[in-house]
Amino acid sequence: MKQKDKKKQRPRQAERLKNVQMPDLDALDDVREKAEYKTRRTAEKQHQKNKRTTLLIPGRILEVKSNYCYLVEAGDKLYEATLSGRLKQFSYSSKALSAVGDRVELDISGDPHFRIENILPRANTLSRYAEGNFQKEIILAANIDQVIITASWRQPLIKPGLIDRYICIAALQNTFPVIVVNKIDLCEDRGELQETIGYYRDSGYVALCTSVVSGEGMEELREVLKGKDSVFSGQSGTGKSSLINWLEPGLELRTAEVSDYNDKGKHTTTQAILLPWSFGGHLLDTPGIKTVNLHREAKAEIPRVFPGFADLAPNCRFRDCTHTHEDDCAVLEALEADKIPIGRYESYLRIMESL
Repeated sequence: MKQKDKKKQRPRQAERLKNVQMPDLDALDDVREKAEYKTRRTAEKQHQKNKRTTLLIPGRILEVKSNYCYLVEAGDKLYEATLSGRLKQFSYSSKALSAVGDRVELDISGDPHFRIENILPRANTLSRYAEGNFQKEIILAANIDQVIITASWRQPLIKPGLIDRYICIAALQNTFPVIVVNKIDLCEDRGELQETIGYYRDSGYVALCTSVVSGEGMEELREVLKGKDSVFSGQSGTGKSSLINWLEPGLELRTAEVSDYNDKGKHTTTQAILLPWSFGGHLLDTPGIKTVNLHREAKAEIPRVFPGFADLAPNCRFRDCTHTHEDDCAVLEALEADKIPIGRYESYLRIMESL
């Protein structure tokens, strides 16, 4: 064998890679992703643009499609646009880079290829949170005026506890909640209905009773929606799409029957979309949410924003009162005086325990 064919001996490195056995691969789900090369969304770099040939116009996202494709309304025109590669380099706190309702700056200089160059700061959001230790934010809608919390009296049965959660979410995310109890044509005892929603009305919330069958309460709902950007959210099957079709027949949103198996609604809205009302304002139609959760960091705020507690909490002896065991608690005193229904207080405890 020739000398040049022999392998050259190299000195062994001081440290070598070793195999590491993981007893449970699921443990990696609790490891936070490291992305030092990215910057947080709130950093000023997000809004720094170095392109010189852009022609930017203000717009708003009407629909989020797949593969970073968006339908954007700018002026009186609709544009199909993609997201700027620059924005994809930022580490966002939410799962999605953008949401329906986001106000953006759209570059139209590359017609017919339009590009979103900047996502403007959001006034508020409607979000839920993924399961897991870090509870990644899932933004359903942005820049909205009010949340139409839709429940049904029957089919499926009204769940006041779910209404409580939505009111807490609306308060924490700076949106105005409106409660709509639909399908009241199925109500045989109006006294029971008034008792159920009376607590919310006494607490200062707008609570409407509607029926697309009889038309009851529908004109009142129209007045609440007029000139506002509203999002309908609530349990699936409560009739959100039916309410919208009654108010705006031209939209023709799909509807479905409630399941006979579990008395739960079936999803008919498959993705969020922003639609204009003919009477002014916009509709943010989102898929029904069967489970609504709050971020665990919100636990300290729940005693203040839970329905009916806002006026009582400042009268508690302790500023961080949890309304469970403290002395001189205004909420517990109101509970003893039957000013707070036991069902609502138990709903409050369930929310606190879930966090």
